[in-house]
Amino acid sequence: MTEERSWKLLDLLRQATEFLASKGLESSRLEAEWMLAAALGVRRIDLYLQFEKVLQSAEVASFRRLVRQRLTGRPLQYITGDAGFRLLDLQVDERVLVPRPETEILVEEALAFLGEQPAGEVLDVGCGSGAIAVSIARECQAARVLATDLSAPALAVARGNAERHGVQDRIRFLCADLLVPMGADARFAAIVSNPPYIASADIAALQPEVRDHEPHLALDGGVDGLDVIRRLVPLAAAHLLAAGRVFIEVGAGQSADVEALLCDAGFDSSTVSTRQDLAGIPRIVTGAIPG
Repeated sequence: MTEERSWKLLDLLRQATEFLASKGLESSRLEAEWMLAAALGVRRIDLYLQFEKVLQSAEVASFRRLVRQRLTGRPLQYITGDAGFRLLDLQVDERVLVPRPETEILVEEALAFLGEQPAGEVLDVGCGSGAIAVSIARECQAARVLATDLSAPALAVARGNAERHGVQDRIRFLCADLLVPMGADARFAAIVSNPPYIASADIAALQPEVRDHEPHLALDGGVDGLDVIRRLVPLAAAHLLAAGRVFIEVGAGQSADVEALLCDAGFDSSTVSTRQDLAGIPRIVTGAIPG
C-alpha cells in the first residue's frame, strides 16, 4: 500500500482488505470499510454508492494513516472515533472503554425493570462513555439519570454523548468515587454499573489492543477482580428505594460471589439472580431491596 497511483475507491478497499487479512485481522473487510469511511468523512454505507470514485491523494494518505494505526493494535473504535451500542453511535477515545455487547444486556435488564417501575432516578456508577446512561435516557422517556465516574476525562466523553443524542437535560453528571459523596437521603429506583472486574494479575494477559490502549482504571478490579464490587454493593443497598434493584456486570466465574455479596448486604435473596451473556457466561447479577 505504498506505491503512488490513482486509486478507485473499490480497488483501494480490496487491497486494504487483503493487506489487513495478511496481518491476521479476522474482519479485515469490515475494518477496512470503517476506516475508509472515517478517512473520507462519510457513512460506511455510503461507500457502496461510490465504488468507482477516483480518490484524491490526500484521501488515500489519510486512509493509510488509519491502517497503520490499526496495525499497532489501536482499537478500531478509537481510530474512527465511533462505537455502536444498542441504538446509539457513541464517540469514544482512549479516555473510556470501548462499549461491549455484554453491557447491552445490562441495559436491557435495567430497561425491563424500569418499564414496570418508572418512578425514581436511575444511577449509573462508573459511566465511562455514557453508553448505559444515554441508552436508558433514550429508550425510557420517563427516566432521569445520574451518571458518576471517578475519571473527569471520561465524564467529558459521556457529556458529549448525552448532547449528541439529545438527552443532556435528563442526565446529571458527577465526578465521584462510586456513591461516596452522596447524602444519606439519596435514593434511586435502580442502580446500574459495569465496574472494573478484571483481576490485576490478569491485565497483562488481555488482548494487546485492550491492555495497551484502554484505560486500566476502568479494567482493574484488584486481586480477585471484586474490589470495586465489594465496595459498591453495600452502598447500593443503602441508596436504593424500597423494591429498588441493582444491576451489576461481572466477569467470568464471579457471579456466585457477587450474588452472595448482595444477600449479605440485605438484598432479598429471592430476587437475587444472574443472567448469562450470549456466550453462556453468567454476566449480569441483579437483586432487589425488600419492598
